[in-house]
Amino acid sequence: MIPQQQRLFTLLSECCDNAPNSCRLALTHCEDLFRPGERVSFTQSGIVVGNDKWIETACSQEWQMPQWTPDAERFAAVCWRHWAEVIHQQLHHDDTLFLYQGDNPFYQEIARELQRRRQILITALLTGENISAAVRDLIGLGIGLTPSSDDYLVGLSTIIFINGHPLSQYRKRFLTALQTAGNNTTLLSKITLEEAFHQRYRESVTRLVTHIITEQQHVATQFITDIKNIGSSSGCDMLYGMADACALSHRSGGNYVDQDSC
Repeated sequence: MIPQQQRLFTLLSECCDNAPNSCRLALTHCEDLFRPGERVSFTQSGIVVGNDKWIETACSQEWQMPQWTPDAERFAAVCWRHWAEVIHQQLHHDDTLFLYQGDNPFYQEIARELQRRRQILITALLTGENISAAVRDLIGLGIGLTPSSDDYLVGLSTIIFINGHPLSQYRKRFLTALQTAGNNTTLLSKITLEEAFHQRYRESVTRLVTHIITEQQHVATQFITDIKNIGSSSGCDMLYGMADACALSHRSGGNYVDQDSC
């Protein structure tokens, strides 16, 4: 944590994928190396952990996300409806609160409210009206360190904020909503949303988006599985948002598919 900047950084093991605000360590097991409560300090050349550990970062290579700017012909060539169906088929009722069908009344109510507010956002994006309000009402809804609705918005933004996407014009409205409702969620989730709205994601997410844009015929389900494995349900909530974004992209091309009818 850097209090002055209100920024969180994550130390990752080497088996994890790259992500914004992270430092991936060349160690597989760190259980005996780091201790809870140790002070962490950041400098221009490295990270000090406790009183006996130093992580050199001066020679580290910065991971840069690829930038996509598909022209109108490339955008139209993407099989958006197909991808909405493929992603949705990989999600089951016990993967995300958006699809919850269990007996827990608390989860049932959250799932109902998530779906209601999701539909309001989709309508707002289709009409171009009340978008900031719809995003604001979703932020912070759900459970976990990054609530389900926030992870959904991250997934949605991976597609609709691609440069050249017809819906990318609404990025400022998403950012406005985050400015007004950011305190309704956790600090980690607020930071993740801000990064996402500026098109900065984990490496596993960028692999899937790149695959969707550039590889039309072959479906690499492993890319989807990699995202499903993020957190307890965060990855699945993100995928649900990505499926909606693909459906909306298909709608932008002239035909809309409701993923719930697939």
